[in-house]
Amino acid sequence: MKRLLAILLITAGCAGSSSFTINVTGSGPFSGSIPVIRDGKSEQRSVDGTAPCSYNETGTLVSVSFQKKGTAGTLGVDISKDGQSVASQSTSAEYGVVTAATQ
Repeated sequence: MKRLLAILLITAGCAGSSSFTINVTGSGPFSGSIPVIRDGKSEQRSVDGTAPCSYNETGTLVSVSFQKKGTAGTLGVDISKDGQSVASQSTSAEYGVVTAATQ
């Protein structure tokens, strides 16, 4: 994940900010992080939540990594940029992980 973020940071450059919506789907508790590149600087937020829920971010790049806290159910993530879905992933694995990134 750190390698992906470093590569995306290099390619993000000085692009203008966009509005991102991170929709977490499925059911049950999860934890993870939301790194965001904003004004050329990396910021990271740790999250603990229960799906379904959503988060809003503004920046040039957003990345997520969430892990299920249990064995049952599903966990999914869909990132929308300026209202358009641009990245998604889901899992039904026990303690499964979903990751997605976009700029």
